[in-house]
Amino acid sequence: MGKEAASSLTINFKSASSSSLLVKQQATSDFPPSSKMHFSKILAPVVALLATSASASPIEKRAVTADQMVTTINKITQQSKSLATIAQNLNPMSGVPLLGPGAGSGTTDYQQLIDGFKGIITTGTTAISSMDGTQPYTDTAAEQKVCDAFSNFVVVHQNLLKIVIGKSGLLEGIFLGPVAAVLRSLEGVVDTLAFGIIDSVPFCADKATSDKSNLDDTLGKAVCAYTPAGSLGLNLFC
Repeated sequence: MGKEAASSLTINFKSASSSSLLVKQQATSDFPPSSKMHFSKILAPVVALLATSASASPIEKRAVTADQMVTTINKITQQSKSLATIAQNLNPMSGVPLLGPGAGSGTTDYQQLIDGFKGIITTGTTAISSMDGTQPYTDTAAEQKVCDAFSNFVVVHQNLLKIVIGKSGLLEGIFLGPVAAVLRSLEGVVDTLAFGIIDSVPFCADKATSDKSNLDDTLGKAVCAYTPAGSLGLNLFC
């Protein structure tokens, strides 16, 4: 290539570069300063929102109020009261092989009893989960309402358990295992729920603790009554 051709190529290259630069400058100048500022104002909060969302911590569970706790306790109390009716009408011979469907007296069977206890366990488990993170209450009047509701639950639930204990005996041997199993599960849920309630009511914690102790005793006897080696219908070992 000659010197003249090389010079011509260099000049053309510079011209092309200059033209490209002019195009870029023209494209940039097409946006007035006010538009750039307006875009920045829109972009800034969006970026901030995205940054906040990315670094946000998990949503914490809200604490259960005293009124909500009373409502939950009352619900379990009502379940226990309804189940007591089923237990009272229990036919100890219903479902026992060779005795026939008309044997014994009573309109309910052990499966209904077991299902009823499972319902109480479900309600109690849900309550325990929702109570997670609840701090002790500071309103003594609200605390007293919780303690009163718990005391009422203990009375009603003990009545249910005493009826169930009274239905244990030799003829129900095939049902001893399933009933004992559901009672053990119930015992664990009620125990955890009671501790959660007690921790929330420092004003009347002593009374609630005493109520829990009484309920624990009755629950233990119920489990024992339906443990194959624990009872022969006469509660000899319970």
